[in-house]
Amino acid sequence: MAKMMFENLSSIVANTLTDSIKMIDIDELHNSEDNFFDINRIEEFAETILGQGGVKDNLVVRPLDTGGYEIISGHRRRAAVQYLLDNNENVSRYLPCLVQNYDDNDDKMLDIVLMNISSRQISDAEMWKSYEVVDKILQNKKSAGEKFGRVRETLAEYLGISTSQVRKIQNIDNNAIEPVKDAVSNGEISISTANEIARLDEDEQEKIMKSSPDKISHKDIKKMNDDKKVDTCVTFSEDDESTEEIDGDFSENDISEETEEINISESDEPITEDTLIDFISKHYSDLESIFANYISIADNPDEIKLLDEFQKLICQINYE
Repeated sequence: MAKMMFENLSSIVANTLTDSIKMIDIDELHNSEDNFFDINRIEEFAETILGQGGVKDNLVVRPLDTGGYEIISGHRRRAAVQYLLDNNENVSRYLPCLVQNYDDNDDKMLDIVLMNISSRQISDAEMWKSYEVVDKILQNKKSAGEKFGRVRETLAEYLGISTSQVRKIQNIDNNAIEPVKDAVSNGEISISTANEIARLDEDEQEKIMKSSPDKISHKDIKKMNDDKKVDTCVTFSEDDESTEEIDGDFSENDISEETEEINISESDEPITEDTLIDFISKHYSDLESIFANYISIADNPDEIKLLDEFQKLICQINYE
């Protein structure tokens, strides 16, 4: 599906050389209410347009039932031309536009996102909103039976970022409290800082978010997580006297009965590396408890070493 979307973008670019481009009066071009990308630095952009003799790159628009056209791509170009007209500069009020029709709102939103992130540097707030839009659309398409591969890789392709960056955003989406998400959406904190906050428990997150955004330090929050990592990822050995004693006589059966059943995959899709990493991140505390219990009753040095190494691996995955 992502491939088809990029092919659609290529066709839009190719169409700039065809007769499908229409010159449309600026008064007929209306900003999309669904556009969440900033329309900024207009004066500077207007000077560039004036210097090159007008708008050279076509806008992408769709016809409205009420008349006129909704801008899909080109909000800043329209704003810059309007600025020049308002200042009596010698520039055409007719802009080159490619007229597109969309089968549904999801396809329109995908183009709004793709055409913005592929043509400009966007902020973390805009990236977060883009993720929310694309993720919701992918879930809708998945529910409708559409096949498009692994969600994380598809998101990365749509958003033009790495899968590790998508993982950070998903961590925020899954584990951060609402004030953290709101702060990212409003541009008050970065995605990197929010990702670190989302690794803390809810009480700690709430304490942090009581501070003003300019006092939230990414460095300090990362240090909190690093300190927790050291505390949590301890090495258990056969003669480690610092290991906390666990009350009761635990056996393998006891542990399985006391532990809530955990399914690695909630669907029939094959288990992948991403599935396992998501599973470990989501159930990290449960796994830590399980391994602590097993290690406390193990009496074979090789078994203890194996459990210890696996526990450290889980810590590494959770905090990478």
